[in-house]
Amino acid sequence: MAGKVAVIAGATGAASKRLKEVLLARPEFRVVGLSRTPPHSSDPRLTFIAADLTNPESIDAAMARIPDATHVFYTARAQFSDASKGVEDVEGNAAMVRNLVDAVERSAKSLEHVHLVEGTKWYGMHLGRMSSPAREDDPRHMPPNFYYAQEDILRDRQAGKKWSWSASRPGFLYDFAPERPRNIPALIGAWAAMCREFGTRLDFPGKPETYTALFEATDAAQLARAIAWMSTSEKGHNQAFNVTDGTMFRWERLWPRIAKFYGLELGQVRPIDMGRWMSDKAPVWDSIVKRHGLLATPMDKVVTWNFGDFLWGLETDVVSSTTRIRLAGFNDTVDTEDRILEMLGQYREARVLP
Repeated sequence: MAGKVAVIAGATGAASKRLKEVLLARPEFRVVGLSRTPPHSSDPRLTFIAADLTNPESIDAAMARIPDATHVFYTARAQFSDASKGVEDVEGNAAMVRNLVDAVERSAKSLEHVHLVEGTKWYGMHLGRMSSPAREDDPRHMPPNFYYAQEDILRDRQAGKKWSWSASRPGFLYDFAPERPRNIPALIGAWAAMCREFGTRLDFPGKPETYTALFEATDAAQLARAIAWMSTSEKGHNQAFNVTDGTMFRWERLWPRIAKFYGLELGQVRPIDMGRWMSDKAPVWDSIVKRHGLLATPMDKVVTWNFGDFLWGLETDVVSSTTRIRLAGFNDTVDTEDRILEMLGQYREARVLP
């Protein structure tokens, strides 16, 4: 019988999908998801409650229905101010965490742990060259950075309390997630489909420096396993951890494997403004969908092209040290190249990408 109650705030977001699965695989947990528009669940150990994290009254009312909450996971974020540059609303994101912690402390008398999902932008990855490999105790860059505000709130509120906190800092999060267009596999697969449709080689549409730089990413399932470990292991408490697959890659090594997967000739490095260049390609996508018998999904629901401008516009290594989490006891490893190719196959089988 479930003895722990996990509350996931932002339960329909990128980080929460696999977290729900990982927690439900542990018989001691039942899971409650909070979201503005709660989906239906047929699982008796998984329920959803409508809650707006920007509205203190709404989140108070939701948490009042979960007085037995023991673990709280914050996986939400406010609306992007500028997705292409990674600039996001500091006060809006901070207020959402503050509202949640306020409500949780008022209602959850058996609270054990609160977890915050952050990211590599903590290290200024979105601003240009970052210290590499990034370590959790690296100096902060000049603000604004909403992760700083959120973590400071959590640290301050936990001081002297019985409950503990933790924070995860994943790299580029990727998953088999057809509902999420801002996703590495979707970007790769849609670009390859366009190249094949136009009869071109598979050019790398990013910068030459990006093609040869050293990168890391984080499988969403890997992140979920790490979060579950942090929240239930004393060695994971009251600190932040970088979470990546544990393997590094270069696009110049992975790109030929992608070309082979799609049966395309390997092209050259040819930087383009994807957001602008692909803005008139919706009719082409519709033709691809019809020709390959794919699910009838509009192009902008499959892929976010300006995410490609951001991802493939980074000119330096993006690597995070995972020494801290490995020494603490979490040693899962994922082969990023193999996993991305596996997910491309899943998108094909699901008839989302050809």
